[in-house]
Amino acid sequence: MTNDINPWAKMSTSSQRRIDFQTQHNLFWVKDFHGNYGFCLQSMNGFDIDENTIRLRGISILKRNTEKGIVELFLILSKKEDWEIFLTLCEDLVAVTKNYHSDIEMICAIENRLKRWQQLLKQEKSQELTIEKQMGLFSELLCLRDFVAKRAGIKQSIISWVGPESDKQDFLLEDIVIEVKSHRTSKGDFAHISSQLQLNSEKEPLYLFSYALTPSENGLSIEDISKSIRMQINRESNDLIYQFENKLMEYGYFLEFNKESLQKFIVDKLKVFHVSDTFPKISVKDIRSQIVAVKYTIDLSQCSDYEVEIQSL
Repeated sequence: MTNDINPWAKMSTSSQRRIDFQTQHNLFWVKDFHGNYGFCLQSMNGFDIDENTIRLRGISILKRNTEKGIVELFLILSKKEDWEIFLTLCEDLVAVTKNYHSDIEMICAIENRLKRWQQLLKQEKSQELTIEKQMGLFSELLCLRDFVAKRAGIKQSIISWVGPESDKQDFLLEDIVIEVKSHRTSKGDFAHISSQLQLNSEKEPLYLFSYALTPSENGLSIEDISKSIRMQINRESNDLIYQFENKLMEYGYFLEFNKESLQKFIVDKLKVFHVSDTFPKISVKDIRSQIVAVKYTIDLSQCSDYEVEIQSL
């Protein structure tokens, strides 16, 4: 970025400038008397945000009551060299405010967003998702959007998505359990099983969704799929958005840090397999207690007897 994009670059010390976005809320770029870059949000209803519980690395959170009864929330950046990620945070908050007319709803959304950024800023800026991790998350998001949400609704699909949280299956619904795998089409139809529990479940039926992907500029990225899911969630509630964003973070995905490294994929084929007792897998009951980790690979091209049509589920 250049200083032409830096909104604080040409501001004088101890000044503020209204952010010229189409929003009824009062938002300002500020530069304090030390010359530090900042962001200010004003409200007539006050803020429940506790500066002592939300801690943003390298950013101070301050609240101030004015004589006119207006409450101001300030975010002040400690080091100017970090202004680019700080600008991304501020623009993200501005985008959030545009979705709410009332100050009360807006404040709640801002608090949730700051909690997300709290987790985000704990991560290393250099952290990148490998292409294998991107393929895995891409496939889970596709399954969530195109199958689980259509079957159980968007709210239940987010709740049932436990892939980022455990080494068991990726989706746990009342009447079905789903494990999602992905592989490069060019490397063969293989499913890499990373724990003894992934294909073993007390609940039944268990299905394995296998996505064959090809990296391509003509395809879609993780963020493309995430956006389409957010559009569905927006019709539900702010809490659901917060849950979804948290699960993306648990997976290790942060758009603000991973944007440059995102790959795009084309889905060449989706195969679904019923993981019955006779399906080729390592059963938990066959693993001795001394064995604490199991990884193996299944050649799905030899599992056609277990393949089912997705429409039949």
